[in-house]
Amino acid sequence: KRVQAFVRVKPTAHFAQDMIKLGSDNKSINIYIRRSPRGGAVNNSHTDWSFKLDGLLHNTSQKMVYETVAKDLVAKALQGYNGTIMCYGQTGAGKTYTMTGVTSDYRRRGIIPRAIHQIFKAAAEFLNVMVTVRISYLEIYNEALFDLLAPGLARGCRDTQLVVRDGPQGVYVKGLSIHPVSHEEQALHLLFEAREAKYSIGSHREHTLNKNSSRSHCIFTLYIECRSRDYTNPKCLKSKITLIDLAGSERLSKTGSEGQLRVEASYINKSLSFLEQLVIALADPKREHIPFRQSKLTHVLKDSLGGNCNTVLVTNIYGEASHVEETLSSLRFATRMNWVTAEPVPNEPFYKEVSVKALEEEIQLLKQELNMQNFIANHSFISYKPLTAAQREEIRSQVQKYLRGVIKEIDIVNVRQIQEVFRQFKVIVSQQEEEVEFRLRSKYGLGHGDFAADSEAKAEGDEGDEDLEPEEDEEALEGSPPVSPVPDGKKEAKKDDEQLMKEIGGSPPPEPGQDESSPLESPTKDVDEEEEGSVQDSDEEVPISSSGEDSQKPGSPSSKEEAFELFKKEAGREIHQIFRENNRILISRKKRSCSVANRINHNKQQMEGITEALEAWKRKQSQEGEFMDEEGKMIIKEKELSLILKLKELKEVHRAGFAELQDLKAEIQYCQQLVDKCRKRLISEFEIWYKESFLIPEHVREALKPANGIVIPGLRCVPCTWSGECFSWQDEDEQDRFEQMQEMVLPESPGSEPFYRARMKTEQKHTFNRTMAALQKMSRKPSLVTAAGKKKALSFLPIT
Repeated sequence: KRVQAFVRVKPTAHFAQDMIKLGSDNKSINIYIRRSPRGGAVNNSHTDWSFKLDGLLHNTSQKMVYETVAKDLVAKALQGYNGTIMCYGQTGAGKTYTMTGVTSDYRRRGIIPRAIHQIFKAAAEFLNVMVTVRISYLEIYNEALFDLLAPGLARGCRDTQLVVRDGPQGVYVKGLSIHPVSHEEQALHLLFEAREAKYSIGSHREHTLNKNSSRSHCIFTLYIECRSRDYTNPKCLKSKITLIDLAGSERLSKTGSEGQLRVEASYINKSLSFLEQLVIALADPKREHIPFRQSKLTHVLKDSLGGNCNTVLVTNIYGEASHVEETLSSLRFATRMNWVTAEPVPNEPFYKEVSVKALEEEIQLLKQELNMQNFIANHSFISYKPLTAAQREEIRSQVQKYLRGVIKEIDIVNVRQIQEVFRQFKVIVSQQEEEVEFRLRSKYGLGHGDFAADSEAKAEGDEGDEDLEPEEDEEALEGSPPVSPVPDGKKEAKKDDEQLMKEIGGSPPPEPGQDESSPLESPTKDVDEEEEGSVQDSDEEVPISSSGEDSQKPGSPSSKEEAFELFKKEAGREIHQIFRENNRILISRKKRSCSVANRINHNKQQMEGITEALEAWKRKQSQEGEFMDEEGKMIIKEKELSLILKLKELKEVHRAGFAELQDLKAEIQYCQQLVDKCRKRLISEFEIWYKESFLIPEHVREALKPANGIVIPGLRCVPCTWSGECFSWQDEDEQDRFEQMQEMVLPESPGSEPFYRARMKTEQKHTFNRTMAALQKMSRKPSLVTAAGKKKALSFLPIT
């Protein structure tokens, strides 16, 4: 089967009808070029060319393009066949429009959104098949790899860890993120996010042929996995669809690109030249070597061009006379691509259950074959069952006779008999070693220790094992100070409580000896007392001094501390609960770190004691003399060996405890940052709420009282040219009402709902990011007074 090649002509009002002729069969295209007068009187250059491909797409809608090019390929992918669709052509010929389409219009969406829609629609129609979809998006810009779906702050930034590798399952990009998607809206949202990430990289520039030219190759991959919902059926079909949007080729002498555009065009033309060389090699059946490694583009597409993959090429061309040479070059590439052959076959994954069953059948067949061979060789008496106790005893007797020289050889019957013979040899050798050890101990008067263990430990000591030389191994431990435990969680909580009360304008809690009945103090709840593990349901009351100036404001409570208590119960209830939970986790981590540090210190003291005991033992041995065996090796006493083994065990415990302590320190640092962020957010929200609720002038409060006589917090001061100053409610704005109307009234069909929802989420996210970036720049100005108060930074991080 050959690779299918289609041609799509970009619509234009200046179509060169005298130079480009489209065949009536909708598959052939003829190009006519006038001879150049610079060729002279004798000019034998070609002036006409004829190309026949699989189809022409002229003045065709996006829907018709998808049904002609990609619909069958996607349906085959759900049956286990790999598929590739590639768009090739000149800069500005409409490759990105064909592949991705327009995000603002559902009817003009491209191949990628339509393929996603078809896959999830088919998955919803399947009754007994569960479809799992994952996606990845790779960009190759100036021979550098970019992950357009990279999570976090690294999105849109170059990742040096992206490397093209060859694996047993084919070519893959190491470090490329693959995201599972459960529905169409989620997949489209990631697609739109990736389009925005391309702009942050700078791979889109204004070009003479295209105002928004893509200067990079983009590869969007859909990984599909179809499993049966019946768990007794292990069958699973895996496939992938590779959708490639190549960068546009151009002639620098014609476009006149300079600077960065010229550099980008050089990289693009170079990679496309390597791609054409690859296509020529694939089309040649006699070619032995295929140059896949010439560039990163050709290496990534190793599994996507030909082979067992359904491949379709869409060649985008201009229909104008000024671009006829580039059109001719694109048609030549399409013809070469059309000669590449492929043998699409479904992917056959490896099933463990099926493999086990096949192996069992093969074992049974081999047993039957072995029985037949034994019968032919008159060895039918041979049994392959496990040996009985009588058979083992008989083999033991044969081995003993063989060692005494009674018999010259042992008859070999089967593998089980050979294994049992070696086992009996091992038993006899072990018995002889025990006898030799007993004789040596009786001769030299040694104690009843494990001679083999002593010898092994001594051999390790002669080789210089660090565990047998404690004085060298413990130098760092003895010279280092003991690990200091983390301060008590209650002290930290008390310190945080004092800081929190100080920041909101109150006084810290009194000392134990301080008089709590002072007339200048009023009761309020402690912020961090419950985080310390108190069993009381209500917060402890802590005397806080009130601000006389704030208490004189109209409509304000008796003190700012009482307002803070009210804020924690109502408007700031959620953030206060988050603050308490984070603080509780922080205190628990600190207590656990303290216990681990104490355990490490106790373990270190034991190691020091054992080291001193070993030193004393060695000094005693040097005075009394050392015992040697027959080979001249020093014999280690049982007591010394036990100390060495105990020291080795304590070292392992010390290393594990130290690693645990390091992990706890990292967790404590992270939790402390979260607590600090929560505290700043809580104080900032309280200041805003307090000013809006209780610091409004009296005449304004009277004018804006609702029917129930209570001013609801949340008003905003809006300057007005005709009334000086007024207050307005911040309900939903025009944008919110428009989005709600857009959700209720879909412009085309119910199928467009995921498309518009994904686009709306993407726009909201980027609008929010731009707004936050602008506010952060404003908050850095020293003369700016923020909403939270002067000289107080705003916190824009979401608390989760």
